[in-house]
Amino acid sequence: MSRELSDLVERQRAERNEQLRLLIEPLLPQIEQLDRIPGVEATAARDSLGEMGTAMRRFGSAARLASWAQLSPDNNARAGKRRQGRTGNGKRYWRRVLVHCAWAAHKTSTCLGRTLRRLEARLGGKRAAVAVGHKMLVSVSHLLWQGTSYEAQCYTDQRPKQEERDRKRAITALKRLGYQVILKRAA
Repeated sequence: MSRELSDLVERQRAERNEQLRLLIEPLLPQIEQLDRIPGVEATAARDSLGEMGTAMRRFGSAARLASWAQLSPDNNARAGKRRQGRTGNGKRYWRRVLVHCAWAAHKTSTCLGRTLRRLEARLGGKRAAVAVGHKMLVSVSHLLWQGTSYEAQCYTDQRPKQEERDRKRAITALKRLGYQVILKRAA
């Protein structure tokens, strides 16, 4: 009896996988496009496309998409005091998928991984993962809207700008303390 039952389950699983393959076949270019984002795998890309679709024009902007997904930052300030905001109860399953992708990007040396590690030190792990999930969602929106693919190089080019800001900030701080600053690059 159990052998017959396991054969039936295997047949049903094969039929379901075939139906799923036929349903996602038109979305393969978009799935491949999203699969290039660090931390996003084909299953997460499929789930994201299943939740939001491919027509980004209906959202109007990435901010509206994030708001619809209840993954946008909350501004809870009154009388000069800022309180901790919360994400809503919107798309719980999809939010879990995006946060899982953020944790997967944590292990990489890409911009998303560096952002998560930087925010994790200040905000804590879970809040940082939600913030990076939001960043991923915005990236997904832009990629699908423009029809381009994710290129990590364009996100790593911002590193020299950050170094320049850090250098200016350090020089200003030293001058404020009364030091004369002469810059010379180390060998």
